[in-house]
Amino acid sequence: MKSVIIYYFSGTGNTELVANMVKEGFTNYKYRVSVVKIEDVLKKNLEIDVEKYDLVGIGCQVIGFGIPNIVYKFINSMPKVLHKKMFIFRTAGGVAPINYNSSRPIIRKLSKKGYEVFYERIFSISSNWIDKFDDIIIKKLYEATTKKIAIMCKEVINGESRILKTGIGIKVLMTGVVSITRWIFPLLGKDLSANELCNHCGLCIRNCPTRNIYESNGKIKFNFSCCSCMRCVYSCPKTAINYRLFTFFRISDGYNIKKIIGQPLNERKINSKKVPKFYYNYISNDTM
Repeated sequence: MKSVIIYYFSGTGNTELVANMVKEGFTNYKYRVSVVKIEDVLKKNLEIDVEKYDLVGIGCQVIGFGIPNIVYKFINSMPKVLHKKMFIFRTAGGVAPINYNSSRPIIRKLSKKGYEVFYERIFSISSNWIDKFDDIIIKKLYEATTKKIAIMCKEVINGESRILKTGIGIKVLMTGVVSITRWIFPLLGKDLSANELCNHCGLCIRNCPTRNIYESNGKIKFNFSCCSCMRCVYSCPKTAINYRLFTFFRISDGYNIKKIIGQPLNERKINSKKVPKFYYNYISNDTM
């Protein structure tokens, strides 16, 4: 029986949802599938054993048009191999050329370690910051993503190559943008604070994937290793955590992708003014 191991990082559930669907997709082809959280590997010092698997997959969200720093750290700790086949999948608030170069830095790193990244794909179910999509749009994107994942699994198994590319102009522009955002986003964590509603339950401290949150002198503090995943913001039972200056980052009524997906679909008419630009192409074009 052939096998695949999937390492993933998910802040608020989008990538975790996709990772589990990818697992199901490979299982349908009689693959033995292991799914491992990247944060568990780093926090628990788990062994990264890829040699016994036929395929290796890495999944994470697009943050600041690039890679979360926790994923950089994970890749730096991966062992060197010889011609190990790998695929990458990403989740994003939109599928567009500005995100097509987001995996390029880690593909270069992985190549130097002996991994052959031959396939990459970006999926979109929703956005967890600034502006959440309408529930009906999220449902439709989820349905389209389910179909695209099945296609991806089949193409990966068949060894088909798929590497996202853009013109040189966008490539140069976004390379410059990512080189800046990679260092800016960890600093944004210092703008987070817990207000008077905080009951000091410690959930944010325990759940932070980068151990960026701690308590000192009876106050919740945030350090400089934030990866802007928004987990602490949306998982706080008292809704006590928010940005001081960048308050618009947080969706006002919260974000729970599993709850949205689990609700019955209301087939009301979609408000055309709230449709993301990529939406219609994404749900109708299986190659996107």
